[in-house]
Amino acid sequence: MKNSIKALSASILAAAMVAPTAQAEITANVALTSDYVWRGISQNQEDPALQGGFDYAHDSGFYAGAWAANVSFGGASTELDLYAGWGTEFENGIGIDFGIIEYTYHGSPIAGENDFTEYYAGVSYAGFGITYYAGDEFDDNIEVSYGYDFESAGLSIGATYGDYDTYNYFQVGLSGSFGGKSDIGWDVSYWDTDDAGTDPITDGRVVVTISKEF
Repeated sequence: MKNSIKALSASILAAAMVAPTAQAEITANVALTSDYVWRGISQNQEDPALQGGFDYAHDSGFYAGAWAANVSFGGASTELDLYAGWGTEFENGIGIDFGIIEYTYHGSPIAGENDFTEYYAGVSYAGFGITYYAGDEFDDNIEVSYGYDFESAGLSIGATYGDYDTYNYFQVGLSGSFGGKSDIGWDVSYWDTDDAGTDPITDGRVVVTISKEF
């Protein structure tokens, strides 16, 4: 879910700078990914995942949304996340973002035992960002990121490093769209963790994602 929140926050910062005549916008998104990886760990036993959601953005900087994906752990087959927050970018280029995410899990009588909540606060500048997540069930997470757009080529690069619970994780990726200006996007990312366990869901992996916004 984190990557979706990050992308949404970027769109909110842009929306906050548009003309005052714009009041609100509702968008939808759908994606097919070779593996749903969250903070470096596969959420569906290294199998492909179908993901999608709806986002509401107001020109005041307020946003809210819902996002879902298939998962496979702890008796759950579906993850549904609900979130809301506020973000803006100042004239000096510094952006801020605050919000809450409710992670809920479904698919069996015990799936709901995996539910948890996180509160987050982030700041960004010139492509760099740092976000702090405070959870009610797990350890806090600190994540730093960098992104850069090659506008002439229609490509973007990104990198993320996070310190979460008992391990660290990182991601590097390249993204773009088919035909350069198409609204069908693609992303190829490499994820890995420093978890020394034997479970393969923590191993390094390349994840390919195809997505579309409406």
